[in-house]
Amino acid sequence: MLTKKIFSALSFAIISAVILSACAAPAAPQTVVQVQTVVVPGTPVTVIVTATPETAEATPVTVLSLWGGSEQEAFQKVLDGFTASTGIPTQYEQARDFLPVLRTRLAAGNPPDVAIVPRPGVMVEFARAGDIVPLDGIVGQEIISPDTAKANYSQAWIDLGTVDGLLYGIAGKANSKSVMWYRPTTFKELGLKEPKTWDELLAVMEAMKAAGKTPFAGGGKDGWTYTDWFENILVRTAGPDLYDQLVTHQIPWTHPKVKETMERMCDLFCDEANFVGGAEGANATGFVDGIGLVFGPNPQAEMYYEGGFVGGIALGNFPNLKPGEDIAFFPFPEIDPQYGSPVVGGGDLAVVFKDTPEVRAFISYVASKEAGEIWAATGAIVSPNKTVDLSVYPNDLARAEAKQLTTAAVFRFDGSDLMPSSLGGDYLFTAFQDFVADPNDIDGWLEDVEAFAAQQY
Repeated sequence: MLTKKIFSALSFAIISAVILSACAAPAAPQTVVQVQTVVVPGTPVTVIVTATPETAEATPVTVLSLWGGSEQEAFQKVLDGFTASTGIPTQYEQARDFLPVLRTRLAAGNPPDVAIVPRPGVMVEFARAGDIVPLDGIVGQEIISPDTAKANYSQAWIDLGTVDGLLYGIAGKANSKSVMWYRPTTFKELGLKEPKTWDELLAVMEAMKAAGKTPFAGGGKDGWTYTDWFENILVRTAGPDLYDQLVTHQIPWTHPKVKETMERMCDLFCDEANFVGGAEGANATGFVDGIGLVFGPNPQAEMYYEGGFVGGIALGNFPNLKPGEDIAFFPFPEIDPQYGSPVVGGGDLAVVFKDTPEVRAFISYVASKEAGEIWAATGAIVSPNKTVDLSVYPNDLARAEAKQLTTAAVFRFDGSDLMPSSLGGDYLFTAFQDFVADPNDIDGWLEDVEAFAAQQY
C-alpha cells in the first residue's frame, strides 16, 4: 500500500495545470518534478512528467527505474523524444530502492506500465510469475516482432531478454566489462602491440617490468572489480556453458576448470611486481583511485582492467586526456581459442506490465534506431542496438565499446550479479581480497568458497 498513491488523478491534474501554464513553446515537451513517498521506509520516488500542451491531460505511460543523475538525464531525452514523436505523455518514476518499490507496487496491484530492470534474473522471476507481458507473443499481434528484434539486436541480446522461448525484455543500455585500458604512449615507447591472447598479455607485462614499469593498478578495495576479473577469465577458460553452470551452482567451485581459472588469476596476482603496491596496494586502492594511478597527472602504472565506463570516468576526472593518444583499450585477451572472446557485462532491460496501445508505442520506440541514437549521443550510455550509427557517440572510446557490444557473438551477464546476493556480493568480494593477499592455497580457497556457496542456493 502506498502512503500517497503515486500519481493519483488529483496530482496528475495539478501537474498538468503546471505544465499548461509553463508552456512557452507549444511544440516542445515540458517537464515537472513531483516527489512522492512509498511505504518502503526512506525511499523517495521522483516523478517526472513529459507532455505536450495538447496531451497534458492524457494518461501517461509510466516508467519506473533506479536511474538517477546523468543516467536519468540521458533517459529523459529519450522520453522527450518519444513524446515529441508520438504525442503520448510519459511519467518517469525514479526509486533508489528499485526492487522493493517495484515488488510493493506489484503486490498492491499498482505496477508501472514499464519497468527498467537492472538484472535478467529479475525479469525471469516476473516472467515466470506471469507479471510481465511477452513482447513477441501471438503472431501478428506482437509488441516487438521477431523480425524487428533480429534487425535491431544481435542474437546475444535477444537471448538475454528471452525466457522459456519468449522475448520479455528489450535492452536499452549496456556496458562491456571485457576491456583492458592502457597508456598508448608507453606501448609506443616500448614497441608493444595490443595483446590478443593471454600469453601475449603476460609477455607485455614482463616487458613493462623489464623496463622498470608497473603493469597494472588495482581497484580491489572495491571487491567487485575482482569478481569481474574472475568472470572474464572463467568464460574464456571454461566456456560459456560452464560459466552458466557455476553461476547457478550446477557445478561446484572445486571443478577443475574453476581451479584453472584461479591459476590464471595467479598469473596476475602471485607476482607482487604486477600491481602498484603489490597485493596490499591492489587491495587498498579503490576503483576510481586505480583509474587515477594510470591516467592521472602522475601515473604509477600502465594498464587498468575494468569496464567501458572507465573511459567516461577518466575523461571526466582528467579532461586533458586525448582518446587514442593518452587513453585507449583493447578487448580482454583470448585464453582458450575454442571460446574466442565472449563479452561479459551488464545491461538494463525494459519490461512491460500493462499491454496498452500507448505502451506498445513506447516499447517500439525504445527499441528503435531513433531512440538509441538520442541516448547514445548523450555519452552517458552505450546502446546494444546495432542499427545505431556509431558516429553519434561523442568519442572513439564509446564507439569502440559500442562496436564490441553490438557485434558480440556471445554475451554473458556479470556472473556475481546473477548469484544469490549472499554469495555474489560481500562474501565473494572479501574472498577474492583474501586470495589476492595470499594466493598460495588455491585448493583450500576453492573448498572454502564451495562450502559457503553450497548453502546459498
